[in-house]
Amino acid sequence: MTKKGLARPSLPYRMPWWASILMAIVFYCALKYGIPRLYLTHPALQQLAQAAPTFAPILAIPWLLLAAKQLYDTDAPKNNAGEDNKHQEPPVE
Repeated sequence: MTKKGLARPSLPYRMPWWASILMAIVFYCALKYGIPRLYLTHPALQQLAQAAPTFAPILAIPWLLLAAKQLYDTDAPKNNAGEDNKHQEPPVE
């Protein structure tokens, strides 16, 4: 494969960091409050619904970690080839 095929998607095509936080909130609230209130007739599904609040933070934390990663990825300084970088230190010889 060429490097072009392995390139990461550019920033506008990725999900923003705040969307990951919203996903964490949705997953947490759905598992903590929504699923236990469902009326399920199958006994195995009832047990899963009772266990869902336990798994709420476990499934929300990866979304929060992804949001932190995305936030710090967007804070990286951009160095364009045609732009003077006045804050760049001279090379050490």
